[in-house]
Amino acid sequence: MNKKEQGSTYRVNTLQLLSAVGYASTRQVARRVWGRCDEPARRMASRTLRWLLVHRLVVAKRDGVGVNKANNELLFALTQLGVDEARRHGPGLVSNKKHARDYLRHSHDHRTACNSVYAALPYIDCWSELEVRTGECPISSFHYSVDGMAYSKIPDLIAIDEDGCYEWLEVENSWRSEKDLMKVVDCMRAMFSRESSDIKRMHFVVTVAGARTIGQRLKKRLTHENDSGWSAPVRMLDARIIAQHVRVSVLDAQTLTLHGVPI
Repeated sequence: MNKKEQGSTYRVNTLQLLSAVGYASTRQVARRVWGRCDEPARRMASRTLRWLLVHRLVVAKRDGVGVNKANNELLFALTQLGVDEARRHGPGLVSNKKHARDYLRHSHDHRTACNSVYAALPYIDCWSELEVRTGECPISSFHYSVDGMAYSKIPDLIAIDEDGCYEWLEVENSWRSEKDLMKVVDCMRAMFSRESSDIKRMHFVVTVAGARTIGQRLKKRLTHENDSGWSAPVRMLDARIIAQHVRVSVLDAQTLTLHGVPI
């Protein structure tokens, strides 16, 4: 493949990424399209995005400071021309949207953090927060009940891991309240009550320092002594959940890589 063909491939891959996530920063594009986030990759991503900007396939705006705001980088989204070009090479923008200007205009911390995690995932098959929200993914929600009350939980991202199993991702971009934590525990108990569940694990990805204790808090909730008052089946289920079905990682804001941490 010559340089001209390479450039065309990079542009198509960038358009496809923007179709999936709604908007992305230079760093996110470098990590997902080039597979790394070093300076040469960021330069190539920047050149690709400038080309797309000059040819009116994307628009851009600058976000704020911090990993949840893409480190004050420019954010890029597809124009109508960009959506049409992306659709020539793949499924195009979600919900048959004509452009992604609204996603860019209403960019917010949580989606930006989710897009960073999406870029960092080592899996080929994964679905962005935007695709999950629009139902364009294999698993867009999980329904369960507690004490006769019906609940529904939506993942932040969904991926297929190296074993071909579904991984449910929760992006921890703020401190989770005790009430919300209990809802997560109830959801996991329902989700993993059968070993044949379609979902292999729930993966918590920390993107801010304030959420770093999520693993310890989950372990505390799911670890019981024999005299704790919990029934033996619940104690056994919780022990299996914490041992087999929970993963915690921390996102490196500079390299957009995930680092697993012990629970």
